[in-house]
Amino acid sequence: MGLTEREEIMEIFTSWEQKALEKVAVNLLREGMAVEAITRVTGLTVEQVQQLQAQLSREN
Repeated sequence: MGLTEREEIMEIFTSWEQKALEKVAVNLLREGMAVEAITRVTGLTVEQVQQLQAQLSREN
């Protein structure tokens, strides 16, 4: 059973929203903000922010 057009649009929107939050978190990490503060600002979990932090460390 496939998704309805509305469900597909909502999935796309949710994906974009998640990517935007991750981009904000990465920028805040680059500015030196604490992980806990980033979770409060973005609503991401500690684990998600730590994963982004690890990715940044590997890139640098």
